[in-house]
Parts: sequence; structure tokens; C-alpha cells
Amino acid sequence: MTTTKATRRDGDGLAAWMTLLQAQSMVVDAISGDLERGRRVPLPWFEVLIQLASAPEGRLKMQELAHSVLLSKSGVTRLVDRMVDVGLVSRGACATDRRVVYAMVTPEGRDALRGALPIHAESLERHFSNVLTPAELGTLRTMLRKVLDAGGFAPAPCPAVMPDEVAATPRERARVSR
Repeated sequence: MTTTKATRRDGDGLAAWMTLLQAQSMVVDAISGDLERGRRVPLPWFEVLIQLASAPEGRLKMQELAHSVLLSKSGVTRLVDRMVDVGLVSRGACATDRRVVYAMVTPEGRDALRGALPIHAESLERHFSNVLTPAELGTLRTMLRKVLDAGGFAPAPCPAVMPDEVAATPRERARVSR
């Protein structure tokens, strides 16, 4: 009997999958609740804002944004519509291709993200990062990347935005660092 057949027969794959989904749901619910209690942006809005704020020029094509926040094109369109209505995001056309639409973080969006970042970071640490050792976090990331690679999925890069960087556009950061 091969290892794969034994694993399937024992239900290890299903058990691991269910545990992953339950852990993800618990952490997402906890972070969402913490952001709500802190009267900050909802978690899906936070995810859009951090992706846009970390992108070059504070903008992404709508299709790239949908991929990075794991929503369908129609789902991200509806989400961005709501964020445009409250002034956190704007839309812009591409100068070279009329079919391309960009989502762009506004100064108000950067302010909202800057206010939410400490709550999000503390909540993520409390409910996820601090529960695992650094070695376990590295192993988990390696294992999940194997699953993504096997599915041919190129993950969106992890934003590496620090709170001070979020507050300013790339031009403003360049001016401050001079």
C-alpha cells in the first residue's frame, strides 16, 4: 500500500483540510471583530487598502486586485464601488489601454489604513503569529506554498508596508527621506 492511499484511507487529508479551514475562519473572525470594536475599516476593506498602499504608485489593475484579495472580478468591483463611495479608493483609466481600470488608494484610504494597522497587527499576532513558533510559521508557509505551486497558483506578494510608509504616497516618502 502506498503512503498516498494510506493517507486517504485514514482521512488525514480531509482532517488537515478541515482544520486549516476552521483555523482560517477563527482567525478571520477574530481580526474582523477586533477591527469592528476598534471602529476601523472592515477586514475586506483593510485587505484592499493594504494591497493598494503597497503597490507601485498606490494602484493596481482591478484584475490584479481581485487576484491579490482572492475575490472574483465582480466581487472586487462591488467592494471597490463601496470604497469609492466613501472616498477611500478611486478609479483611474490606463493611458495606453482603455480596457484597463485601476483602483487607487486615496489619502483618506491611507489614513484609514494607518488607523487600522495597529489593531490588525496586534490581532494577527494574538490569534495567529504568537500561537506558533518562528520555525512553525516558516514550515507552515513552506507547506502552503507547495500546495499553491502544485495548483499552478502564483500567490500575490505579501505586502511589506510599515505604518509610516502607508501614510504617504511614494512621492511624499521620497520627499521626506531627502
